[in-house]
Amino acid sequence: MKHLLVTIIAAVLFVDRFYSVIFLAVVLSLGQVLGQEAKPSGGPELLFGLDNVIDVHIRIEPEEWAKLQPPKGTKMDIDVAIQDVMVDAITGGHFRSEKSTRPGLAGYLGVDHQYGKAEVTIDGETVKGIGLRYKGNGTFLAYVEGDVTRRLSFKIDFNEYDDELEFRGLTKVNLNNGSLMREPLSYELFREAGIHCSRVGYAKVSLTIPGKIDRRPHGLYTVIEQVDKRFLKDRYRSTKGLLMKPSTFGAFRYFGGEWDEYEIGFVPKTKPTEEQKQRVIEFARLIHKSGDEAFEEKVEEYLDVDQFLRFIAVNVLLTNLDSFLSGSQNHYIYLEPESNKFQFFPWDMDSSFGVAEFWNGTPETCRDMSIDHPAGKGHTLIERVLNIPRYKQIYHDYLDTYLNTIFAEEKMHQKIERVGAFVRPLVKMINGRKATDGFDAVLAERPNDLEQQPLKYFVTKRRASVRRQLDGESEGHILFDKPPDWREIIGWDWGKIIWRLIKKNMAFRWGIAILSVLLLNFSGWLWGVVVGFRGSILWGFLNMFFYPITPVIYGFGVRKEPGRRSAMWALFCTLCFVALIVKAMVMWGE
Repeated sequence: MKHLLVTIIAAVLFVDRFYSVIFLAVVLSLGQVLGQEAKPSGGPELLFGLDNVIDVHIRIEPEEWAKLQPPKGTKMDIDVAIQDVMVDAITGGHFRSEKSTRPGLAGYLGVDHQYGKAEVTIDGETVKGIGLRYKGNGTFLAYVEGDVTRRLSFKIDFNEYDDELEFRGLTKVNLNNGSLMREPLSYELFREAGIHCSRVGYAKVSLTIPGKIDRRPHGLYTVIEQVDKRFLKDRYRSTKGLLMKPSTFGAFRYFGGEWDEYEIGFVPKTKPTEEQKQRVIEFARLIHKSGDEAFEEKVEEYLDVDQFLRFIAVNVLLTNLDSFLSGSQNHYIYLEPESNKFQFFPWDMDSSFGVAEFWNGTPETCRDMSIDHPAGKGHTLIERVLNIPRYKQIYHDYLDTYLNTIFAEEKMHQKIERVGAFVRPLVKMINGRKATDGFDAVLAERPNDLEQQPLKYFVTKRRASVRRQLDGESEGHILFDKPPDWREIIGWDWGKIIWRLIKKNMAFRWGIAILSVLLLNFSGWLWGVVVGFRGSILWGFLNMFFYPITPVIYGFGVRKEPGRRSAMWALFCTLCFVALIVKAMVMWGE
């Protein structure tokens, strides 16, 4: 419109036809050039789609690249890390190690994800001064020091160094090197079920580190939209709600009436108001402390039950175990401001379609996972909601509907084939033949040496299991009916676990000390009783009921050698107990 107006004015001012024609030609040409430069690059939707691949080139200086790497000499010992995780769980921790500020497994490896300053070119459009870091808790399990060719997941933060910087309306975007099929298909399924979730696409990523590599192909990645304020504004037209990404043990845990523990365990991504803090605490209390009648009466005041049932239904269809089903990881919680109710968003679904059988299952049992007890009988929120008959019926109705619509066998098989046909040539071209073999295994008709849960096979078997359960012909397999045998899974030593508990936790150390003193006193008491009865029945009963006084009197008064040794032992044990109490009183006073 601006250029058209200029053209009209020029035509009016310049009456002479010859000069007008010349001027008009110049103006129109200039307008065309300016129009091309000012043409908007498009919105974020151009980055996403299961039939869309973008070119991403990352350029980062060596000194900035070094910031992304873990400290030299850091040991990536997964066994030790998992032992630390379990010690933290036993002591009521928050899935956070003292080795790192980052929650999750990476923290137990002693690693923080640090940003380096870089520039990124996406489909020919360059943005300088972005923040680049590795992403994901399992990233450093594949890390090899000095290997720049290793494909690890990245997070790009456009406004890490400049609050005003963005790209096509986005401030963050994730480049995942994991599942090229499971995760994108899972997000699509949640979207079709009406659950707000991240958009997904594909990216051919290349990397330049001056002096080391120049535009080296770095692999085919999935592009995952970040759940943040921009995400909320796009879906809800508002950012006033409270967004949280929990990182703790247990789902929607109750920590008492103070916010500090919730701040650590629930990890707010937006600044909570006092009212929102109280809302979180109240709902946690309702989940874990209320009776059945009170819970049924009040749950709809706090929880968007319909959204929650759909969220659980899709997770259950996908047997998405590394998620809200197994604890409190890989999901977001949103306190929606208009309704003031909690909603749930999925996140990080590379272990969907039944591949997380490490949760006390096998490929077969995962495909047959119970729909009514998908997280066993220890997931309080799921169990309490499904224990209410009308909610359970609605949940079953959603499962039934999805089996015939979004999770229908023919539809899912066609979608898998279509997306697979698009992605496979990219995998072959970018990631190489070895990666192609693994990709083909995912698309195979039946389980094979490389893949126990091929996608179409899983869909067929999972649908059949869910249908049998809905029809009352089967109860499915309860994966979490008993705790997993971690010793068998990871081969750890319980002696090491106890030692870590002693070193880590003050309460545990005091518990060990008190138990030890009590055992010492019990042995002294038993010794005194035996020695007393050897002397006489009277002394035996006296030593039994008046320890440690009478054993001391007997040992030193009667002066029998066994009695004297018993009396000294009783005296020693008593002094140990007194010393422990005095120490505790001093610490309490401090």
